[in-house]
Amino acid sequence: MGKLLRINLSTRRYSTEQIDPHDFRDFLGGRGLGALWYWQEIGPNIRPLDAENKLGFFTGPMTGTPLVSTTKIQLATKGPETGHYLCSNSGGNFGPRLREAGFDALVLEGASDRWIAVAIENETVQFIDDDRWQGLSPMQAREKMLGQLPGNKWATMSIGPAAENGIAFSSIFVDDGRAFGRGGGGAVLASKKVKALAVRGDQKVPVADAAKCKEIAANARMGLKTSRAQHRLLGTSQLVEIINELGCMPTRNFQTSWAPPEKVQGVYAQTLHEHYYVRNYACYRCSVACGQMAEVKDGEFAGTKARPEYESIGLLGPSCGINSMDAVIAANEMCDNLGMDTITAGNMVALVMELFERGLVSAEDNDGLEVRFGDGKALLQMLQFIAERRGFGALIAEGARGVIKARPEWEPYILHVKGLTFPAYDPRGFHGMGLAYATSARGACHNVGGYTVSDELLKAKYDRYAVEGKGELVKTLQDNRAYIDSLGLCTVVRGAYQFTPSPASETLLAITGYDFAPYLMTIGERVSNLERLILVREGVDRSDDNLPPRMKEAIPDGPAAGHLISDEMLDVMLDEYYALRGWDDRGKPRPETLERLGLTEVPTQG
Repeated sequence: MGKLLRINLSTRRYSTEQIDPHDFRDFLGGRGLGALWYWQEIGPNIRPLDAENKLGFFTGPMTGTPLVSTTKIQLATKGPETGHYLCSNSGGNFGPRLREAGFDALVLEGASDRWIAVAIENETVQFIDDDRWQGLSPMQAREKMLGQLPGNKWATMSIGPAAENGIAFSSIFVDDGRAFGRGGGGAVLASKKVKALAVRGDQKVPVADAAKCKEIAANARMGLKTSRAQHRLLGTSQLVEIINELGCMPTRNFQTSWAPPEKVQGVYAQTLHEHYYVRNYACYRCSVACGQMAEVKDGEFAGTKARPEYESIGLLGPSCGINSMDAVIAANEMCDNLGMDTITAGNMVALVMELFERGLVSAEDNDGLEVRFGDGKALLQMLQFIAERRGFGALIAEGARGVIKARPEWEPYILHVKGLTFPAYDPRGFHGMGLAYATSARGACHNVGGYTVSDELLKAKYDRYAVEGKGELVKTLQDNRAYIDSLGLCTVVRGAYQFTPSPASETLLAITGYDFAPYLMTIGERVSNLERLILVREGVDRSDDNLPPRMKEAIPDGPAAGHLISDEMLDVMLDEYYALRGWDDRGKPRPETLERLGLTEVPTQG
């Protein structure tokens, strides 16, 4: 569409800007354009909840086009969970509708002096004042927003009470089921007193060759019927059994990485499908529909509903010593209603559980609530405490960085990199994931960091306990993912378009009229290096590309028993990775690397 919509919330003025066509050629869109914008507009001294911080939302060339799963939109901001650059993506309809309104990007800056909602229809922006937005769940805010707007085809973003209370890992929810989950984007939006946004438009998203796009879409749908059949049947929860059997499941706050199958099968995908499944859920133009709506039918959590993904199950379940899908679904629903990231929420409650079991804290310290592994009721109560900043929740709400700053003696029990807590994979069971966590641009992340699960565990292309060769693996996966995140495409379907490290030409040629294929991995590498430049500017170096103390302790039992990632092992992987990246031994991109990637003259804000 070629345009960016900039909304100043302080002045309630908005403007339209042209995006430099060369930026599309060099960065595609999505995450690439988001990183470029962040580099230019968000300086190193700006703090996440300052009015000077901004939120940028960026679509890609595939977003909203008539192909399968062209749903993604990227967020860039300075995140409160890490205090650094945050990139996050979401499915749903907001990205496609933003393009139909005529824009490839949306920037929110300044801060309102009262709670508002913002409605964008084509090139018109409406500000809706209403202090009664406060306290609503994201879904309630969405319904309230839609009730004040005419017609249909609106897409929404909204936040919950956790964001209003400045919780460092509060999320921004998109439509009625997807989210910018990690890093605390919800708290940034709340700091600007924006409770919800809506967008729609009547413009057609252009493609270069409509007939070819139709053919590619049909072929993709046909291929996905087979290649993603299991994904449709069981969703991402299919991984729970596999990861546990391989000895990489976070269990009891990563104290171990495995539980006997007869104990943990209560949170397996088959259990979910047979006893809790309600229906599938699909994002924009998606034929896979991997989202699984689940409901607890009876017992103390009866009536609770959620869409539990693998990460939510792993962190709210086994990592909290909970092997009941009832409690996991109820906790997932509570996180959604409060507007919190399930991954960090699960990590932080598991931390509290371990502190209790070690006798380091007591119920008297936590407003009378005792929180121990396996107690589903206490899990839900602790989540509420976090959102309300009550008891230990007041401290836990600050995320890993805040806890370590206040209670440094608890650091050995906190699983994080650069402040972002671990996803539901224990890298002691496959060491490339440890390098991915250590070097990810947003902190511990299996997506941005590089999804080594397939190559190290599922397909076993690499010796999972080796350290040599993991630098090349992680770099390749990171650059591949960086260009996919810049396309506006869901990564689940990337194979249907052959968006691999050796990508095919036809899809982007049909959409844009330009053969991007020979340059896609270079674009991904350019994005990865620009993100590293941002982190270096914000004070990150090799000392931050580290793993927490628990990773240097051997796994006590299970299939991966005895394995760990020592400082020496991580150093071997980092040395290889830095050399392949063209970075110096402190992790800073070398001048010749920046020159090769065309990053030597990237402008910054004056």
